[in-house]
Amino acid sequence: MEGFCARLVNLELKRALLKALSHGKGVFKAFRQVLSAYPQEDLQYREYKNAILRRHIESWIDDMRESLGLARLGLEPEDYEELVEEEFTVENGTLDKVPFNLGRLVDEAQAEALEWLPPAAALLEKAETMEFMEAHRSSGFIYYVAEAGNPPIATAVGAIVQIEGRSIGIVRFISVSRDFRDLGLEARLLERINEQCKDVGVSQTIVRCLFIKPAFAELMAAKGYRVLGTQFLL
Repeated sequence: MEGFCARLVNLELKRALLKALSHGKGVFKAFRQVLSAYPQEDLQYREYKNAILRRHIESWIDDMRESLGLARLGLEPEDYEELVEEEFTVENGTLDKVPFNLGRLVDEAQAEALEWLPPAAALLEKAETMEFMEAHRSSGFIYYVAEAGNPPIATAVGAIVQIEGRSIGIVRFISVSRDFRDLGLEARLLERINEQCKDVGVSQTIVRCLFIKPAFAELMAAKGYRVLGTQFLL
């Protein structure tokens, strides 16, 4: 990360990033929150991270903390995914006891989905999503990554549905805040949901959500998941 900071010409941003790095646990969140106010540098950071950070993230954290006079964190996780898992805790609950405004998250997802969905399709998806949540209020589940005092940065909602004596898990809504979308949080939530469903004897789970960006299919395919059918805009 020293290489990235050394490239910055914006001294105000550089100071803010160095201050964010002093947070210790939670450094990723603080770092990304600072960068979110600087779109151009945020893009530069994403490109830098994709090319280099994954291979050097362990030594980067310790080197930067040491340069700030802070104690090294010691042995770090073996890979990027484990480090993200340590930084971002997944919580879960039931739809009848959601500790935040779930409807607001659906509204925000609908508004953003207008980038790739026709307005009528986005409205229909919102209505059907809310109907699903209401129908499964007492039996549905929600997994999310919380932010203290703020809406969650990642959320997935679903339920186990019975049909003609068979059971299947359905994820009807999934959303991740813009500033955290390159951390693989969607996949983490889905993996946890899949594990829960299998623990109760449900061997298959499907994701049905038009609010997911089309590019998400590539990530799922890379993880070995199958695409079941398609939808076409005529």
